[in-house]
Amino acid sequence: METVIISAAIDYNKRSELFQVMEPLKSLVKNYCKEFEIKVSEDNSLLMRITFDKKKDLEENFNNKEFNILRGSVKSLCNNVNIKINGVKVI
Repeated sequence: METVIISAAIDYNKRSELFQVMEPLKSLVKNYCKEFEIKVSEDNSLLMRITFDKKKDLEENFNNKEFNILRGSVKSLCNNVNIKINGVKVI
């Protein structure tokens, strides 16, 4: 199993915009992975967990259009963005 963790601090002024973008993206992203979870805490911390069955699934899908939009949205609407793949920081 391959796991991508995206954590970030949601910019308070862009919180509603982030939720507007995430809602339609969730269903698109779920088509390419085994599990997709989003958690937002009261202090505006964002945690996304994306799980793929195999390394091949991760490699084939993590750079597709939907995931690029997802990463770009998080990077532009949040602060302190960290992306880890299987515990290794990539951003």
